[in-house]
Amino acid sequence: MSNNRISVVMPAYNCDATICVTLDSLINQRRRPDEIIIVDDHSANPVTSVLGNRYPDVQIIRHEANKGVQHARNTGYAEAVGDYIFFLDADDILCPEFLEVMLAALEENRNAAAAFNSFYKCFDGNAAPILEKHQEQAPEVAVLPKGDGLTFYLNNTGAFIPSFSIFRKSALDEISRDGNLFLPDLSNNEDFQMFARILATFDVLHIKNPMGVYFLRPDSISRNLPKVWSSRTVAVESLIGIADDLSLSAFHIAFLKRMRASASRQYARVLANSGARKQASSHLVNEFKRSPEIKTMGLLLLIFFGLQKKKIEYGGAEY
Repeated sequence: MSNNRISVVMPAYNCDATICVTLDSLINQRRRPDEIIIVDDHSANPVTSVLGNRYPDVQIIRHEANKGVQHARNTGYAEAVGDYIFFLDADDILCPEFLEVMLAALEENRNAAAAFNSFYKCFDGNAAPILEKHQEQAPEVAVLPKGDGLTFYLNNTGAFIPSFSIFRKSALDEISRDGNLFLPDLSNNEDFQMFARILATFDVLHIKNPMGVYFLRPDSISRNLPKVWSSRTVAVESLIGIADDLSLSAFHIAFLKRMRASASRQYARVLANSGARKQASSHLVNEFKRSPEIKTMGLLLLIFFGLQKKKIEYGGAEY
């Protein structure tokens, strides 16, 4: 077994119904983590009360006020001492081989700064049928060189999520900005922004075998479409702002600019679909002044005349 230590950082907020299931899947890994830090982001029912004495080796840090998941992850990251860092949400489930396979892949590919794993999606809250069908297979590992990995991710932004990604701490330390790994001014898409910085800077691994279950709940942040798309616009703009620091290619800069404009249009669609046509129109006028594109003007006209009917789902952007 590798002598390198794995630290798990788990942001937690009002997760009474799920956190123990998640922790059990973590504790029962064939390769157990060396450190587990739960950051209770001021849950109504403190995590210490939920867990009781069930997990004596888990460290729990409680925020004195609710700050958001990006702050919770930053708090745990600042405390973590492992060689590898794993950000696990408090409502996802790992298959028993996850940590062992991910760590082995990173140990075999020493130039890779991170490993991203595929995962199952669960929409109804019942992971049992998925886990019963899961069969462990030989890992299918793809090396994504820096730049190529960023291209893949920008085209597949839902493919990588924190709960199924492991990072070398040395790489995270290198991309941290002002002591923050996840930017505190992003209320959503903070993981997208951080992943893009990693993928622009380092080689990474993509392990294609799914080894965990990602829960998509009706009340999850990812279903809050106004927040998702307004935040995506800000997150992409922030990447464009540090393009020189990341040594982004002209191709990636152009891609990000299209992505930013697309996210802005998606935000306008969400507003229009919710009945806020005036606000959507005003938003698109400002977007067109910023970046005059035919798609933006076309959508503005459709919304202005009440012809925009399309309902959109999370991840439905056009670039």
